[in-house]
Amino acid sequence: MTPLRQTALISALAVAGYAGLRSLPDTQCAFLHADHEPVVVDGVEFCGVNEEANFYSPAALRFPVRPAVTLSSDGAIAELRLTKDDGHPYYAHEVAVSHTRKVHLHLRRASGDRSYAHVHPEPTDDGSWRFVIPAALRGSTLEAYLDFADVRTGRIMLAQLLIPAGPAAPSVPTPLRNRIVSVEASALRTGETAMIRVRLAGRPGGALRLRPIMGALGHAVVFSADKPEAGYAHMHPTLEGGEYADDPTLAFRFRLPSPGTYDLWINLNDGEEELLRTTLVVTP
Repeated sequence: MTPLRQTALISALAVAGYAGLRSLPDTQCAFLHADHEPVVVDGVEFCGVNEEANFYSPAALRFPVRPAVTLSSDGAIAELRLTKDDGHPYYAHEVAVSHTRKVHLHLRRASGDRSYAHVHPEPTDDGSWRFVIPAALRGSTLEAYLDFADVRTGRIMLAQLLIPAGPAAPSVPTPLRNRIVSVEASALRTGETAMIRVRLAGRPGGALRLRPIMGALGHAVVFSADKPEAGYAHMHPTLEGGEYADDPTLAFRFRLPSPGTYDLWINLNDGEEELLRTTLVVTP
């Protein structure tokens, strides 16, 4: 190859790389939701009418961060390290606040009942991030998915890992206060964009009044339920008007992933946080 052609090739690669970086979204929601144009009502953030959340496999996207977790001897306390490509950890001042928290960590049992928890590791002085493993999840291998925003670049970082099973712990099931009444999806075919409306209700004879949770009026997380497809979607409601009703409806715009059965978890707050699960079946 002549020097002229080498120069031309290097220039073309540089231009392509620059264009690719420029095309990356700038914020967490811009990555987790296409065309992010949030609507803020009384300090509560809703997704814009044209946004759609996506199902991602962080490992396939290969973000420049390597997560690792070590457990305490009793399996109760976990220490997360987020290592950059240069070998240095992500310190607290290098991570931006997103939806009122710095790091969002989604934990799910890799088998069995597929229980789920949404936790927020707290930074330590040595660059690690500490969190408590919920008692209901101890004793099982856990799928872990995390998202956070880099202060310097403003871009979202996604990562995933398996956390090996530690010692089990006694766990007392907590009765559910609220329930999912119905789930309606405007589409069910893979690749289509669906508006998923989840109608909620409180105890018989009582109203469910939603309160903000992590800056939104609810959160939803989607995992594959019937096949080993590593990945997840993290969604926030779109404002439609039914969110403040006595029996509210939360609407989520979601680009449907590959065919299969998915767990849809709703994280809500009625004065206390609660997690509710339903099923979404995507067709070919």
